Amino acid sequence: MKSETPEISVIIPVYNSQLHLKECLESLQKQSFSDFEVLVINNGSTDDSRKVAAEFSENDPRFRVIDHHHGRQGEARNVGLDNARGNYIAFVDSDDTVLEKYLEKLYTAITAHKADVAVCGYRLFYRKSKKVIRTHRVKDRLYDRKDAMRELLRDRKMRFYLWNKLWKASLFRDNSIYIPDMFYEDAVACSKLFCHVERVVMTDYCGYSYIRASNKIFTEIEMDGTRINDYINTIPMIRSYLEEKGMYKQVRTPFMRHICHVFLTVPFLSAQAHDDLERSLIKNTFSGMGKVIRSCSAPPERLDSITEEKAVL
Repeated sequence: MKSETPEISVIIPVYNSQLHLKECLESLQKQSFSDFEVLVINNGSTDDSRKVAAEFSENDPRFRVIDHHHGRQGEARNVGLDNARGNYIAFVDSDDTVLEKYLEKLYTAITAHKADVAVCGYRLFYRKSKKVIRTHRVKDRLYDRKDAMRELLRDRKMRFYLWNKLWKASLFRDNSIYIPDMFYEDAVACSKLFCHVERVVMTDYCGYSYIRASNKIFTEIEMDGTRINDYINTIPMIRSYLEEKGMYKQVRTPFMRHICHVFLTVPFLSAQAHDDLERSLIKNTFSGMGKVIRSCSAPPERLDSITEEKAVL
């Protein structure tokens, strides 16, 4: 039965996902926890994604389709946040699936510990093989704000994903936090949200299935200057918010891990870019690395202007 105020709102941004969307929505329909709504944000799909989602909404009142025609995944998720009625928020990507007890386990963990975020493990699949390639397991543990932020910035146990987590809706609403409409938006959004948590709980349940087409991830992504710049821009954007909330000095050391990862990845990303960028590989690599250095060494008042700089052509 449809609840006017469901406990959980599940937000799914969709763009041309007709081949995999049905499997995703079926996995939610089979949940052992039933007090939820699913908001499918059709982000200008040109295939039959909307038709697939509409079939679910016609037969199950917990499913809603909301049409949105511009912006990236971040903006689509924000449309979901604006329309969500639940006390808790979950994000699921349209080509992924969840196990039957996914919402139940996260809800039990977050309510039992009066936490702001519940985190579970996930399994990585390659779609063609249908086999679990890697299982990212976590242990039952409760974190306070500082330790949770440190763990997030290390990006090992906690990881910079909006999915595989159940969020208190008040984290978004009370702190006016929206998801930036950029690539790698998860890293920025998660960092902002963790500045406001009191408790984060991890559960050893491994309930999210992260599905990729193949192990050749960079051949699946159209790498370009915008994507590379957005990746670099996670540094000044995260640092700026940490400075604003008075947390930067407390977590500077684990934040350096993210900076180092971006710095070392820039040459690899530039080499994967389209021909125009590849021809300027050395120039763009050094330009990108230079922007990383400026992002971590500049005074706080310079961070906004650094974000606006272009690191690659």
